[in-house]
Amino acid sequence: MTVRGIGYTDARVFFARYGVKKAVWTKTGEQMRLEGANTKIEIETDKRDAEFNGRRVLLGDPVVFYGSSLYISRIDAEKLFAPLLNPAGTFSPSSSAVQVIAIDPGHGGQDTGTQNKALKLNEKTFTLDVALRLRTLLQKEGYKIIMTRTDDRFIPLPDRAEIANKAGADLFISIHFNSVEGASTVFGSETYAMTPQYQRSTSTSPSEKDPGARLAYPGNNHDPLNVVLGYCIQNQLLNKLGTEDRGFKRARFAVLRFVNAPAVLVESGYLSNTAEARKICTAAYRESIAEGIAAGIKAYAAVTASNKSK
Repeated sequence: MTVRGIGYTDARVFFARYGVKKAVWTKTGEQMRLEGANTKIEIETDKRDAEFNGRRVLLGDPVVFYGSSLYISRIDAEKLFAPLLNPAGTFSPSSSAVQVIAIDPGHGGQDTGTQNKALKLNEKTFTLDVALRLRTLLQKEGYKIIMTRTDDRFIPLPDRAEIANKAGADLFISIHFNSVEGASTVFGSETYAMTPQYQRSTSTSPSEKDPGARLAYPGNNHDPLNVVLGYCIQNQLLNKLGTEDRGFKRARFAVLRFVNAPAVLVESGYLSNTAEARKICTAAYRESIAEGIAAGIKAYAAVTASNKSK
């Protein structure tokens, strides 16, 4: 079925292929819950917001109601839900184990990143601190770590991906903190992966044109792995921080477009929220952020290892 030029597939039929065979209307014609042995998915008509095992995931295209079922876009089925439902299936038998990880502390130098002027806080300071903490944690696990910066200097966005590529990084993790103009009550963590080709990014509305949507970037070579990595990190970060789930999202950020490895950008919290900003000011909370990201990377690496052992 095609809607507004977008191919769709019956959600019940698609999810049943992965053992998610129980479909229950929580609101007839509008909201559906699909369940398997260890899986629960919730989708809603005309929404791009969904839940996968209690975690918020953002679709590229809205869910539609047709006949007697809900339909999801084929790209969301193949590039979002399939990797989540069968993460081991995203790795080929020849997939390399995770050994080299590039960590990218966002901003630096003259680029302060977002600010909380009332508290005199700059994003660049906290991204570097969390990145260095993450480096220590991952080095203890035996990983080789590449840093795009280790001090307060400006690194152009294209150079960050190039540093990772030249080092042969197996993963790329960009660390950031968020801000919302005029919305000081917003808080929580969100994780971004590269937007699949032919889809809109999360922040792009249906009425907006997305000029990059038709292009295939190097980062799209790892679309399924990006999903597994992003979901693992978002899930573990929320487990560690107990904060608001802002969702697993998609964006064509410059640092994600040209990386030759699975890559994510983590928005660890909101400096524009005073209460959360005060938490971020504490070393203990920043250590927890690093621990959550590290746990997500370990969960991702475990999927690689389990697939290679089969």
